[in-house]
Amino acid sequence: MIRTFIFDENKSHWLEEEHRLFPHDICAILYEEKEIIYLWSGPKSNKEKFRKGYKQIKELISSFSNLNLQVVMAKKNFPIDIQNKFNSLLESMKMGNEKILKFSRFTTIRIYSISIIITIILPILLFVYLSSSLVWSISNGNYEVNSTTYNFWIDTSKLLTLITLIFFSINIIIGIIEYENQVIIFSLNGFIISIGLLIYLNQGIFLFLFQEGSTLTSYFILQKDILLFLLIILMTILIFEIPNIYKLMSFFKTYRKFIF
Repeated sequence: MIRTFIFDENKSHWLEEEHRLFPHDICAILYEEKEIIYLWSGPKSNKEKFRKGYKQIKELISSFSNLNLQVVMAKKNFPIDIQNKFNSLLESMKMGNEKILKFSRFTTIRIYSISIIITIILPILLFVYLSSSLVWSISNGNYEVNSTTYNFWIDTSKLLTLITLIFFSINIIIGIIEYENQVIIFSLNGFIISIGLLIYLNQGIFLFLFQEGSTLTSYFILQKDILLFLLIILMTILIFEIPNIYKLMSFFKTYRKFIF
């Protein structure tokens, strides 16, 4: 019988894993019939992790006290049974034409899957919220809004933009960790544009030219100015929304089996 184990560096413990293998993993394959444990380190693993895994191999051996196990460190030239097992595990790292998956950690896959959804949903919520201005009361072709409502409208929009910025920065960090250029570029694009949006919204009462009749507590804004404002916001958001929606679809298509 052949069994496979992955070293969990966080828990300093060997965990049995029968289906998935990533480039950063340290893997131990137990060949019970020949009483051998083959140790394998992935192309993205480091010496420190291998050293920790090797130190904990005694724990794994002690779980099979009925066997007289010996440890063999190898990269290739495994027995055919072991090689077949490896091939099935390594398939989880591949997609398409034998292309290695860019993401190599369960943690970053799951964090990014949540973060990218948030960076897509929040800008949509931002635009929907800003569009609530279309239901403001109309007087002589102008939108009328009191200063309290207007300031809350702007402040809430800035908050949504700021939160979006934070999640884009998380995506950038994940992209750097995983050397995933597409994630870095798309997220950096969203990050920069979101900064621009935040600066734009920060103009507050200077976003619009208030019309005659406006006071310190009540503002009159041309309808066409509101429509132009919303069009600018929409076009700006679409610049980073479209690439990130594309990335979300391709990401879930590739990594969904590692998320759920």
